[in-house]
Amino acid sequence: MNPFVIIFSIILLTSLLLTGVMVFLRKRFFRPELVSRQQIHSSIFSFFATLYAFFLGFAIVTLWSAFLHAKADVIKEANTLMRAFQISSILPNSQGVRQTLMDYVKGVRDEEWPEMDRNSQMHGPTGKRFDIVWDRYLRTRPKNGSDNDLYVSLGSYLHEASGYRTARELCLKGNLYPPVWVLIVFGFLSMIYCLYVTNIQQNPAQVIFEVVVIFFVLSFIYFIADINNPFSGTINVLPDPFDRAYQKMLELQGP
Repeated sequence: MNPFVIIFSIILLTSLLLTGVMVFLRKRFFRPELVSRQQIHSSIFSFFATLYAFFLGFAIVTLWSAFLHAKADVIKEANTLMRAFQISSILPNSQGVRQTLMDYVKGVRDEEWPEMDRNSQMHGPTGKRFDIVWDRYLRTRPKNGSDNDLYVSLGSYLHEASGYRTARELCLKGNLYPPVWVLIVFGFLSMIYCLYVTNIQQNPAQVIFEVVVIFFVLSFIYFIADINNPFSGTINVLPDPFDRAYQKMLELQGP
């Protein structure tokens, strides 16, 4: 089953449950003489709802931009490693560089990506493989001056790939400032309270409206939590560029 069907079904059930709790509390504790004292003026609620909606929208736009940036960096990282592999095939005595590059790309795809998804951290042994790539590169310094340009170009690609790897690591702990979560949770609880005291004299239309509002807000919060870390969750950056790079390296390497 599609995971989004399960997730949004849970969100819908939660919305129905919260609305049902509010209906029960109103029936249990409602007293007509307290209506005027319990209600919040609609203009105040509208201002709060607008402010909270703007805040959630700002968080979504910021995180979505960071998600797309992380996805683009992964593509650039894999392409940079592929270019380094192609250049190393021209340099003499560079078989070690090509083999370590292949091992590193395969390690990122098969070992590091699952670790990033499960534990939101880089895979130590895979990082050491990249150190081995640098070691092999330094040992292939050409004796012929005519190959110096290729050697420098290879080093530039490896340096660029190292920068993309660092950027990937920085995204693992989330892109949303931690205190923002306090505002999100507190804002949601405040919204529930406002809905409760605003619709004391409830009717079916108001109850349905409450379900819709809670469902949308919970959906937005789920989306924020899911894309806060681009490499884990339901919506995540896949290692497909590394898989394509590795398959291409195998083809170029030959039997």
